[in-house]
Amino acid sequence: MCEELIKPSSPTPHELRDHKISFIDELIPHSSIPLILFFKKSENLTQSQVCNHLKASLSQTLTQFYPLAGRIKSQYSIDCNDEGAYYQESQVDASLLDIIKNPKSNELVQLTPYNSNGTLSNFQQLLAIQVNLFNCGGIALSISISHKIGDASSLCKFIMNWSNASEGSIRCNTCCTNSPEILLHPCQILKKYTTSEASDMHLKNMGDNKVRKDSIFSCLPSIFPSRGTIDNTLNVNNMPIRIVAEKLVVKRIVFTTSNIAKMKAKLINWGYNENATRVEVVMALIWKCFMAAKGCNSVAIIPVNIRQRIVPPFDENSFGNFFLVTSCIANVENEWCSLVGKIKSAIGRIDGNYVEKIRGEDGFEFVNSNFKQVGKIIMSQGDDFRVLTISSWCKFPIYEANFGWGESISTIVATLGIKDNIVLLDSKEFPGGIEAWIVMVDQEMTLFEQDKELQDFTSLDAICDLN
Repeated sequence: MCEELIKPSSPTPHELRDHKISFIDELIPHSSIPLILFFKKSENLTQSQVCNHLKASLSQTLTQFYPLAGRIKSQYSIDCNDEGAYYQESQVDASLLDIIKNPKSNELVQLTPYNSNGTLSNFQQLLAIQVNLFNCGGIALSISISHKIGDASSLCKFIMNWSNASEGSIRCNTCCTNSPEILLHPCQILKKYTTSEASDMHLKNMGDNKVRKDSIFSCLPSIFPSRGTIDNTLNVNNMPIRIVAEKLVVKRIVFTTSNIAKMKAKLINWGYNENATRVEVVMALIWKCFMAAKGCNSVAIIPVNIRQRIVPPFDENSFGNFFLVTSCIANVENEWCSLVGKIKSAIGRIDGNYVEKIRGEDGFEFVNSNFKQVGKIIMSQGDDFRVLTISSWCKFPIYEANFGWGESISTIVATLGIKDNIVLLDSKEFPGGIEAWIVMVDQEMTLFEQDKELQDFTSLDAICDLN
């Protein structure tokens, strides 16, 4: 329907054109992190007007997030040449609510730019956007960034800044026309405003991101400079992103607040005395059901955001990859309650003292060893044990993103091509609850969802089949 490159609204200064990434970024392959945000029909804007605001505000946002409009120059640098982010509009002959209630994996992938599914990327752009326009007036906004330049926290930071810019331009538009029915093109808004008061309001609504243009990107590379010694082809097996041949099945399972409370009560009755988080108990139960479906032992791999674990803590706004990976092993005969302690202990190992090793003279080797250990575990799995990757996006402000016509009604992390992979999100439907997006082989998923303990702690109407 529409396909173009969106460039930053102002050119990137020459001194910022050569962006050196951190040595953690250097170790990450060029894979995609696809996210889909679903929005109801806007009451005040047509789909065409929404697209105009998205493109204009994206262009403004790329001025600050300028490396996302560049291209990979080498294993350790980005050419911030302002070539632009990929942008596509696509008409969807379906109901948005139908896809949310009963989506299919092949339909979800088609909503993502370049059919991104979380595996290795073959497209040049570091940021790709697909705006899906439904017949009902609803919109599915799919955003995919390269893992080479940022992690989940980085993606959420970009989305929040972009949504603030879009909402700010729409508010300014409404104020300067004094009528929501008369809508200017976003590029006309700044021309319309002449008073300092209006300009200040526009800047405020653009988001509280008055940092220097290069500050959010310079933090990590300045402390952890790249080494320029790694061949990207050697790193593919370090992360669970390889394409698999089996037919994969995707399911969403929702744990309500009340069910999580029941799980914690059972944990206490079992004899667990430590304070377990909702994420830990949900991870433990899913891991146990995973092993039961596989019929073997398992190693759980858990990425951990270390921005707040390093001493002193880093700003959550710092853009780039800043995580380590922990793991724990369990026997198929273990009760799920016993797995809570294993998970808590594994995550707890990534503490301030552990993370501090990154700062040392051997910091690069330390991170490289951490990632390579994951690759060794994945490559060595067989009939006797299987690997499960569990990532938590809980507490990331995904649902707070408001582009000017309301918050999203549902969100999907569309890593649909990664086998034995689970992503946890805060539940939009059940505040305080958790929804788990699970990718497994077809036959094993059937056994997984029939697990009695899983059914005891999830409502049947909260389990959505995504096939």
